Amino acid sequence: MLPEIELDKTGENLPVFALGTWDVRDPSAMERTIRRAIDEGLWHIDTAEMYEGAEEIVGRAVKGRRDEVFITTKVMPQNASFKGTITSLERSLRRLRTDYVDLYLLHWYDGTYPLGETMEAFAYLMEEGKIAYAGVSNFSIGEMEEALKYIRIVNNQIEYNLDNFREVEGKLLPYAQEKGITLSGYLPLWRGRWPSGEKMDVLKGISQKYGMTVPQVVLNFLTRHRKVIVIFKTEREDHLLENLRSPEFTLSEEDYALIAEVFSREEEGPYT
Repeated sequence: MLPEIELDKTGENLPVFALGTWDVRDPSAMERTIRRAIDEGLWHIDTAEMYEGAEEIVGRAVKGRRDEVFITTKVMPQNASFKGTITSLERSLRRLRTDYVDLYLLHWYDGTYPLGETMEAFAYLMEEGKIAYAGVSNFSIGEMEEALKYIRIVNNQIEYNLDNFREVEGKLLPYAQEKGITLSGYLPLWRGRWPSGEKMDVLKGISQKYGMTVPQVVLNFLTRHRKVIVIFKTEREDHLLENLRSPEFTLSEEDYALIAEVFSREEEGPYT
């Protein structure tokens, strides 16, 4: 059974992983992998209106199993007026073949519409029972502060991998925990753009030491504290099962420290 993380003191526990659906190349394979993920205890599926064809794939994959899954989807900022948000959600519901989504996020904030207007639409949709929880994505601390003036948000979805873990864990996570906001992190495996040189040498050395794969080492590191939901995307069932086993290993503190040292990053990031 996968470790779980509570969603913003709601009493709703979610797996430490979510299955992403960005950039699907083989819809049939993705459908099979979603169904296998649910069977294996990974029942949080992440999608978005801007992921071409993804909501339809999720809808087909969870047909007859809606009560078993937690679905996150997102509205694009250019659609995020009050009326536009409601219209976008209705379109997503049709594609997902459901009458509600569990978590609805503003995909990012670009100033096209006032944040308060979007959050007002989220509040309306919660009152109507169309969404269970509201959240945001790619928000800085300042932007989260602004959003919290209008509505309770339970999630901020941000990029999270070994290149930016210090910033996320050192700046964004403490703030989110103080405010009761759960973080979820996408691109944990860099979308296949693997590091090279000393960084890869360290990951390979640790993987061989524990009989793990490099992706398992990375996912193990990112889930070591059980504080951030990690979103990975795969269309292959064998990769799914490989990733799901990653929390089963226990790395030494020295190995965690070695990974942290070689991936140290000092420059200022976007979440301040």
